[in-house]
Amino acid sequence: MDIVNNIMDTIINSYNYIISNMTFNAVIKFVILYFFILWWAFIIWIVKDITNRTTNVFLQVLSILIVILLTPILGLPIYLLMRPRTTIFEKYYEEEELSDEAILEEDSDSAEWEKFPCPKCSKSVKDNFKYCPYCEFKLYKDCSKCGKELRSDWKICPYCWNHEISEKVKKEWTKVDVERIEKKRKQTKQDILAQLWD
Repeated sequence: MDIVNNIMDTIINSYNYIISNMTFNAVIKFVILYFFILWWAFIIWIVKDITNRTTNVFLQVLSILIVILLTPILGLPIYLLMRPRTTIFEKYYEEEELSDEAILEEDSDSAEWEKFPCPKCSKSVKDNFKYCPYCEFKLYKDCSKCGKELRSDWKICPYCWNHEISEKVKKEWTKVDVERIEKKRKQTKQDILAQLWD
C-alpha cells in the first residue's frame, strides 16, 4: 500500500510542478509543436494512402502538395474529395470477382444449352440449335394450339398439354425410322453382295 501511495504522490507532485512552471509561451509552443506533428502525420498517411489508390504520379504529387501547402485543415478535406474511391487492391479484387462471375455465367450458359441427339441422325447437337447441322432436320416445331416452340422429339406440349403434337412426331419418327431401316437394308444388301463377289 505504501508503494502505491508513493507512486501517486510522485505523479501528483510532477503534475503540480508542470502546471506551476507552465507559461502562456510554453502552451503556445506546445500547441504549435502538436500541430506540426499532426501535419507531418497527415502527410505520411496521405503518401501511403494515395500510393495505395493510384499509380498516377501526377495525382500522387498533387495530393501531397495540397496537404503540404494548404495544411491539414484545408488540404485534408480537399484530398478526401479528390482521391480515388478504391485502392488498387480493391480494384484488382473487384475485377477478379467480376471475371469469376463472368466465368460462372459462361458455365451456366453452357450448362443451360445441353446437348441432345438429333431425332433423325442421332448425332449430338446443342439444345439451342434450330436445325441439325448434319442432316438439316428441324429440331423444333411450334405447338399448333399455343404456338410455343417445342423440341421435335417431345410427345406432348408442356405448356398447354396439347396431344396433337404427338401425332406429328409419330409421323416424323415413322418416316425417320423407315428411312433408317431402308438405309440399313441397302447397306446390308451391298455388304452381302460385296462378300459374294469377293
